[in-house]
Order: sequence, then C-alpha cells, then structure tokens
Amino acid sequence: MKTINIISTLAIPLLLISCNNYLNVSPTTQISTENFYETDAQVDQALTGVYGCLKPIALYSLQMSEQRSDNMWITNDTKQNDNVDIALFNSDGLVKDETIADCWADYFTIISSANKLLDKLDEEILDDADLQTEYKAEAKFLRALAYFDLVRYFGRVPAPTHSLSTEEAFALGQSEAVDVYSKIIVPDLRYAVDKLPETSPADYLGKAHSERATKIAAKALLGRVYLTMAGYPLNLTAKKDSAAILLKNVIDYADTNNKYWAKDMSQWNQMWIHENDNKYFIFEIQYINASGQGNPYTPNAMTKPSTSIWCNPNLIAGNAHIYVENSLRDHYRDTLENVYDKRGWGTISTSSIASDEQTTIDTENLIYVKFFENKIKRNFLGYTDMDAEIVDRTYWPQNFPILRLEDVMLMYAEIVGNTAEGRKMVNQIRERAGLDDIVASVSEDEFQKIVANERRYELAGEGVRWHDLVRHNEYVSTLQNKFINDDSTSDKSYASLATRVTKNSYLYPIPLQQIQVRKGLYTQNPGY
Repeated sequence: MKTINIISTLAIPLLLISCNNYLNVSPTTQISTENFYETDAQVDQALTGVYGCLKPIALYSLQMSEQRSDNMWITNDTKQNDNVDIALFNSDGLVKDETIADCWADYFTIISSANKLLDKLDEEILDDADLQTEYKAEAKFLRALAYFDLVRYFGRVPAPTHSLSTEEAFALGQSEAVDVYSKIIVPDLRYAVDKLPETSPADYLGKAHSERATKIAAKALLGRVYLTMAGYPLNLTAKKDSAAILLKNVIDYADTNNKYWAKDMSQWNQMWIHENDNKYFIFEIQYINASGQGNPYTPNAMTKPSTSIWCNPNLIAGNAHIYVENSLRDHYRDTLENVYDKRGWGTISTSSIASDEQTTIDTENLIYVKFFENKIKRNFLGYTDMDAEIVDRTYWPQNFPILRLEDVMLMYAEIVGNTAEGRKMVNQIRERAGLDDIVASVSEDEFQKIVANERRYELAGEGVRWHDLVRHNEYVSTLQNKFINDDSTSDKSYASLATRVTKNSYLYPIPLQQIQVRKGLYTQNPGY
C-alpha cells in the first residue's frame, strides 16, 4: 500500500517528471524545481510526466467501477480482499481498503503534477506563446480528468489549483463537489476546448503527438461532464443542452473526417489490439511492452487459464473467483454455444474455435478479453503471438480508452431521445453487432432503457457502468437485485448482502489515513 497521502502529495517540492514513464521519458525525479523548466525540452518532459501519471486509471476503472457494478461478480472467498470489500459493499472494510487509498493518492499525484506545471507555465517561461498555451491546455485537460473521477468516487475532496506549501496543505479542507465542477473541471475543459488543436498537438520540436489530448477529446470529456452534472446527485438538468451541443460536434467531426468508427466487427475486434494506437479511441491511456509499463488492468481482470492455449498462464493474476454477471453473459449468447450479440466474442471470451462469423463463445471463465491479447485472439485477427515478449505481469501493452466514439454517440442518443437522430446513433451500433434496429414506435421510456442497456453491452469492461448507474440513480435497486437474483450462481448465499447497498453507496469513503492526517480537517462521507 502507498504511504503517500493528500497532504504530502500537494506539498511535494519536486514534480513527478516521469510518473510511471508513460511515454518512454528517462526518469528525472531528482531534478529540483529551482533548476528545472529552463528549456523547452524540460517543460515538454514535465508535461509528459503528467500524462505518465494516468497509468493506474485503467486498474481503478476495473476495481472501482466494473467490480462495483452489475457487470461483474466477485465472490467472498476471493483472495484479493480489498476488491471483495468494493464488490460486496463492505462499508467497514472500505474505510481501510488499500485500493481506495491508492486511488486517492494516484489521482492527487496527477493533480499535483499538473498544478506544478501550470504554475510554471503562468510565469511565461516559453519563447513560443502558442506552444505555452497549448501545453497549458493539455495540463488543464489532465487536471480536469483527475478531478472528475475524484468527485465521482469521493464527492467532497480537497481542490487545490496551484502547488501548496506544507502549511497550506495541512490547512486545506474539502470542497463541495458542485464547486469542483463549476470552478475547476468545467473551466479547465472549456480552456482545453478553446486552445487545443483538433488533432495531434505538436511539441517544442514541431513533432505531432497523436497520443495527447485534442480539442475533440476535450469536447467529448466536457460533454460527459455536463451529462453527469445533469444526473444524480447534482440533478442540474439544464446541463443536458450544453452536453448535446458538444457531443454532436464530436460526432459530426468523426463523420466528416472518417475517424474513430470501426465499420464492422472485424475492425471492432481489432480496436483492442495495441498495434492500433490512436486509431479508434478519441483519448486513451497508452501502455508499452516493458517492465512496469504495461496495463495493470489486463492481468487482474480474468480467471487464470487452465492451459497455455490462451497465453502463458503465469502472465495473468489467476484470480479464479471473478465472473461475468449472469444477465450480461446471457445477453451475448442465446444458448450456451451460440452468439446472440457479436460483441460477446471480443468482450467476455475468445473462442478457441472462432470462425469468420464468430459463432461460439468459449465456456471458460475468462472475463473481459477486450484488454487481453491472448494467442487465440491475435492469431484469429492476423497478429503474431507476443507471449514471449511479456516477461511478467507488468508488461501487457493493451491501451485503455478514456473516451471513444460509441460512448459519445450513446450519450447523445440519451439526450435527444427517441428521435430520428437518437435512433440513428443507437442503430448504427446495434447493426454492427448483429442486432435488430430500434423502431420509431417504441415509447420514450423504452428507448431510454434500450440506450442504457446498449451502453452496458458496448462499453462493458471500460469502467463506465457504475457511473451510469449512479447518474441515473439506479445503483441501489440494480445492485440489490443483482445480489438477490444472482444468488443461485454459488453455493454461498449473497442475497443477504443486498441490504449493504444504500443511498450512501454512490460514494466511496475518504481513506482512513486521510481522515487521520489532521483531526477535523476532513469529514467522512455518510455511511462509513
């Protein structure tokens, strides 16, 4: 478990220049802020370091959204007890949960690194004013992304926008979530929308970086932010209008420029292969095949294979007690063997006898193979086996999408409702998956339910489902029903756990080590 806390993070005198080495930048964490930022190259390296701090987000999307939602089952005999606390709503254990404490620390590391860079950029340290503005816009995008997740996970959090001294950090209390949205997240993203280029920001050498944040990514994220603010718990419904404008702009851009859309299931399955960097995702966390630089999600999301037909079994975590939730599993197949939704093959399992039609789903308990480039998947899609290149579990190079077009299309459909535009967005996705079109005669309520389900099927495994349930204020009933209705999946009883899910469950607790930093500084969230 990390010993870092918010106080020490915000008061760090050295910028975490190569946070997790995200873009292959050599570590320079020993360089002080007094003699750094002297060249354009150092400023660019500092920005690269902020991007590098995104690396753990993929794992938290699995642990704190997927495992919390009705997409996944984790039984109480699983050895990873911190994940069990999350999945089974154990409020007593969650206060001391290591995953939650690490999540808090890692997100504030992103913010601390971004704040330090923004402080320096405010001093007009670059000769090129346009480049300085672009770097500021990227840093603000990353800071907004971190704060957005923090308020969705924890609610009231400390919200510094500049580097703090130790004394300032120890005096900084929590801000209301609505204030973090209105004073930091929205202004940061508006700045990014105004100042970022539509594609591939350039560095100080003029080299384009397709992996960095763009105007389109900022619009997509701000659209998601507005839609979130329109839902529970803020319920600022007028924000939907602002969200619709931004999301439609992203869709129109993608359509005009032929970007981000996988036209058939072959391309859809290939979008999860790491060789397709920056082709299908609007913004993604990129990982590389190197020690400590792989996607931490991949080895933690699936059951250990019983044979080497999938991959070297030692390359994944081997947690044998993680399952796809029954209703989600059953959606992807109408019988045990026959595929109903073509996305099932590339979402929850890769068949050992896959054909061009992908007509079977293997019965092994593999979970989200979107981010698992096993031998069968790579061979079927025409890629070479890479197992020999993966030395240990920290090498998996699968990228993780933060924003992709299908998410944007379905958010837009949710807002415009059962209109020709709304049905077009949903049907385009359903047709590719081999499902029937939505007809105009469905009611608005039916349409909204179809959109919510389509988001579940299309975005399964991507850390979206829990936030959708909270936004629609359906997390209590959905999770209670999961424990009651899926109780027959095991010889153990889970129905009694339904009472653990309450209205307070939409937030995680402030980690205990943060509460104990200074008495009275933080107030614990209700229910913990």
